[in-house]
Amino acid sequence: MLNVILGGVFLIAAIVLGVWLRNEGAQDRAHAELLRTQGQEANGEITQLWHRDRGRVNMVSYAFTANGVRIRGESPVPDGQWKSIQKAGFLKVRFLPSNPAVNHPAAWDESNPVPAWFPILVPSMWAVGSVILLISLLRQRKVAAEGLPAAGVITRCFRIKGGWAARYQFRMNDGTVAAGRDRVYRRLEPGATVCVLYLPENPRRNYLYPLSLYRVES
Repeated sequence: MLNVILGGVFLIAAIVLGVWLRNEGAQDRAHAELLRTQGQEANGEITQLWHRDRGRVNMVSYAFTANGVRIRGESPVPDGQWKSIQKAGFLKVRFLPSNPAVNHPAAWDESNPVPAWFPILVPSMWAVGSVILLISLLRQRKVAAEGLPAAGVITRCFRIKGGWAARYQFRMNDGTVAAGRDRVYRRLEPGATVCVLYLPENPRRNYLYPLSLYRVES
């Protein structure tokens, strides 16, 4: 139940994040266009030079006066402009007369625009992860409900991220030998016997018992 809830929460969060990123990107592009077509310039005073993202992004904070009001802003600075900004004590600022809070240094365009594909890519990664989790739950549920037990033997056990994985072989009811792989909580020696649940109509769908997400009750 916890995994089902988590899968649903991440799927909903991916949709909400996608809508929010799309709206933010559309707003940023609209502001950039308004500044280009309707913006006015003012002399701004550099109030601070600093870095963010562990020094990878140059930043400038500035202040200017518009409509008799002191306005403050900040912006990333392109590497090519950083040295000249360090030497100058002021910079030109472009702002919207109707809303001076929308402003940007006039010497360069928005240095980190949100690409049009970004609001799709990031939420899609969350959504894909949620769908994979839900599919895994449904597959394991089917094996738990309809699978047949078989005796298996570990052929190999190896480290993976977050734990161990084991390869094994098992003999089905018709005498055919099949193979599988599953996560395990500890290292199992080759030759160790295990219980395997498999689907008779699709033996490649198999898991070690006890299952990680379901428990079979009599």
